[in-house]
Amino acid sequence: MNKFLMTAMIMSLVTINHVKAQNKSTAKVSTPQKSVKETKDVEKARAWITHVVANTLNKANGLAENTNEEAEGKHKEIYTDKYMAYKDDAMEAGKGGKMSLKEFKKKWAKDFNCDYAGIGTDYLVSGTDYGLIKVTSCIFREKIGSAYMFETIITDTEAKIDYKRDIRVIPSGSSFLIADVLEYN
Repeated sequence: MNKFLMTAMIMSLVTINHVKAQNKSTAKVSTPQKSVKETKDVEKARAWITHVVANTLNKANGLAENTNEEAEGKHKEIYTDKYMAYKDDAMEAGKGGKMSLKEFKKKWAKDFNCDYAGIGTDYLVSGTDYGLIKVTSCIFREKIGSAYMFETIITDTEAKIDYKRDIRVIPSGSSFLIADVLEYN
């Protein structure tokens, strides 16, 4: 009887260990699949930034042809509404009769890092007079929730000026929207 109980216990332990080993190998297989999907999403976001930033700025500056829809004012939005409101305020902050810098920071500090807002500058590049724009570097830095952060260099090829920007994009349908841009001097 003792031999029977010992044999049964050993067999039970072997079976439990075997099941645990199978579960561990299954878990290892599912983790790489998730990272493959995330890698594809990062690459899709990188390609979107590289294309859309240059294309949008070049069209706005007359260096690329606008479609009929764009010529009629039907632009595809590339920014979230919240970021556009923030950046519009940043462009006007501190100018006579407009919002003061202190008021700007008070209004937006909980949602954005106001130290890198690009006070008084336009979207993505500092000036309104620029040459042909190219995104010369777009390096994935981190995923924050569903958003992707990229360290990006936007280059004015004619003036030979590099604009260092950290661009945060969020998924929007089958595409992305820019949710924040940290602008560095």
